[in-house]
Amino acid sequence: MKVGDLQLQRMTQSLPGLDQVRSVPRTGSPGAVTDTRPASDVTPFSEILGNKIKESDGLKFSAHAVRRLDDRGIMLSQNELSRLESGVQKMVDKGAQSSLLLMDDNAYIVSVKNRTVITAMDMQAARENVFTNIDSVAFL
Repeated sequence: MKVGDLQLQRMTQSLPGLDQVRSVPRTGSPGAVTDTRPASDVTPFSEILGNKIKESDGLKFSAHAVRRLDDRGIMLSQNELSRLESGVQKMVDKGAQSSLLLMDDNAYIVSVKNRTVITAMDMQAARENVFTNIDSVAFL
């Protein structure tokens, strides 16, 4: 499963009040159903989604990282994603800012303070690189 799919799946599974969101047709449109509830009782979906994203302490992937994962054929299982999140949390607890996380046969550069994977590569590609501007390394 692709990382973007996992993130979306996890986010939509945990959205509170998702079952309360209703679409309201434009006034005067054919077949319009009148909502008798006061407007203050209806929470717009965008507000619910925005609040959930702000509350989320989960791991994010930059667009660059998602491209690299796709280009390099790196697929993350739910278990691997959890291990990566756990590793980032350990780095947060230690006060790291930017880290290299080595897990199985892959390497990930992570902005710890933003909880964002910046790039990902397999170990062969990692051996050919020099990593700068990192303050910590973790083996997961």
